[in-house]
Amino acid sequence: MKTTDSGIHLLETRILELEQVQRQQMAELKMAAGNIVDSMSPSNMVKNVLKDIAVSPGLRSTAINTAIGIGAGFLGKKLYVGNSKNILKKVAGSAMQFVIANFVRKKIPEMQENNLQHNHRPEITES
Repeated sequence: MKTTDSGIHLLETRILELEQVQRQQMAELKMAAGNIVDSMSPSNMVKNVLKDIAVSPGLRSTAINTAIGIGAGFLGKKLYVGNSKNILKKVAGSAMQFVIANFVRKKIPEMQENNLQHNHRPEITES
């Protein structure tokens, strides 16, 4: 009978240990799920994208160029459309905004390259 009592005691001990492991794993799972939900919020997604842009120099310059292009397009549309109520003028203004934004965005790297070339001319010294 003693072997049965010790076997039952070992079984009960093992069950308690497994229940403790289950509680710990459930708590970790809930914490991980909470972290996933927090990371999927729109504000955190935007914050993570902005961090990526700040860290990556190529991405940062592309984002800046795009922002400048969008600003130029918006300014062009405002100058063209103004306070007009004419729907055709507004549509043409939106098309103009798109064209200007893309044109400026594509031209900025060329202008930067030209600027670098002009700034790195070898100096001619007189003898």
